[in-house]
Amino acid sequence: MRRFLYAACLISAITPLKTMAQLGEADALRYSQDILGGTARNASMGGAFGAVGGDLSSLGYNPAGIAVYTKNQLEFTPGITFQTTNANTNGVSASNQSNTPTVQSVGIVGTGIVRKRDKDDVGGWKSYNFGFAYNRLNNFNDNVTIQGYNHSGTYLDNLTNQANGTNYNNLYQYTTSPAFYSGLLDTFSGSNASEYFNIIHPSLATNAGNYITQTENISTTGSMGESDFTFGGNYNDKLFIGATIGIVDANYSLTDNYTEAANYTDATYGFQNYTLTQNLTTAGVGYNVKIGFIYRLMDWLRIGGAVHSPTFFNMSDNYSTNWTVTYGTSPYSGNGGTVTTYPDYTPLGGQTSYNYNLTTPIKAIGSVAVIINKQGIFSADYEYVDYKTMSTNSSDPNLANGYTSQLNTAINQDFVQANNLKFGFEWVLYPVSFRAGYAIYGNPFNNNTVGFTSVRNTYSAGVGLKVNKVSFDFAYTLMQYSENYQYYSGAPLTTLKTNLSNLIFTLAYTFGPPKNHISRRERFRNYPPPPPPPPPPPGSY
Repeated sequence: MRRFLYAACLISAITPLKTMAQLGEADALRYSQDILGGTARNASMGGAFGAVGGDLSSLGYNPAGIAVYTKNQLEFTPGITFQTTNANTNGVSASNQSNTPTVQSVGIVGTGIVRKRDKDDVGGWKSYNFGFAYNRLNNFNDNVTIQGYNHSGTYLDNLTNQANGTNYNNLYQYTTSPAFYSGLLDTFSGSNASEYFNIIHPSLATNAGNYITQTENISTTGSMGESDFTFGGNYNDKLFIGATIGIVDANYSLTDNYTEAANYTDATYGFQNYTLTQNLTTAGVGYNVKIGFIYRLMDWLRIGGAVHSPTFFNMSDNYSTNWTVTYGTSPYSGNGGTVTTYPDYTPLGGQTSYNYNLTTPIKAIGSVAVIINKQGIFSADYEYVDYKTMSTNSSDPNLANGYTSQLNTAINQDFVQANNLKFGFEWVLYPVSFRAGYAIYGNPFNNNTVGFTSVRNTYSAGVGLKVNKVSFDFAYTLMQYSENYQYYSGAPLTTLKTNLSNLIFTLAYTFGPPKNHISRRERFRNYPPPPPPPPPPPGSY
């Protein structure tokens, strides 16, 4: 279910194998949680930077972090992502691995000093900062294979139930129609061409030794990233504030091949196997606003907070299906072979495109950071996200009337509020820094309706080196989580266990700070006073 992007939720009405709830679940995780960690320093400390700041990742997390900068800085962060997923279906295991090079983060921060009219004016606004950063939010490159054996049911049972009561001329073009015209479904005689059976079910029902192999391979590519434009200010070295306008870009591509193959000899129909291929491409752009603050209560204690508005996306999808069916020789199928067309029905499948809007949840963040002996930092962040507030809308005629309203109802039923916790630690032995972190992302699913929960744990560590104006930072992160999955409603349950790890490297160059501006009045006051006049000569008046 997590294998589909946010946009895929809108095709659940036309997606053969996935339910609306399953696709909606994937939307919440992929859109509302960042998994890659931005810069190496941020990633190695578990992402707990809400009250720390001074890091390029903070521009898209707590914008007040930009006001902590005291110098100009240019940063670049490449990385590589490794993903391993193990799928277990009724004791049958399959494992896949993938790795992808990425640009995690890149950007620049500039610092300006607030002019003072008087050298004795030491309070008020100290400095202002502005910056731009691109941070990678999600990586969709993945390849998963799931396989199992079924003695009692088939996906065609679902299609049979969907087709019953509908004349074969009016069957659904993506699923039941190609299944009928390829011979996988047929009508009972005397049913007025509206009552159906499928050719696999009789073989499974009459012989307990018969079974089918069900295999699904899901291959995805793409990414989601955010460009952040941020401005912040430092008030009296006590209060740091900031605001960000974020522009999010997303692109996603999916190829899903689902196969059912007979592990028996079908003397009646000659059925051997069929494959249903789904293709989805999605592209979209969204925007959001973030505001935040950091307040230094004491020299050793900081608190912070931030609010992220929903991201408002405009999305465009292209979706298609294709069926291929293979028969052997039998009285039913004649000489056998591969069915790709039918004499009076050419396409086995269909395609469509449509546009829609998608809104993600609001996020609220509370943070605290403790400075230890001016040498170490311990930080903790709390995030609150209400996944029930996700919503969609569309006026595209290619989407069924009232569909987005039905989807919004399903989202509201299948999601709950989630609580995320992040912890980070850094210890500096100049010029080397050592870091560690941990994060736990709470369960977003309503177990009463979805039937399972999913909690993600992330472990991280890293090291940094600063040499003059150049710093090098390295981080390793490992995220582990498990989920339940079904090929289709009623299929055997599959457990997916995923390890997602990242190697991240950040190169930063610091320059400045800009010179303090001294007003004319202040320069005049800084001149030494003139010497006193010489004493009068002796004997003079």
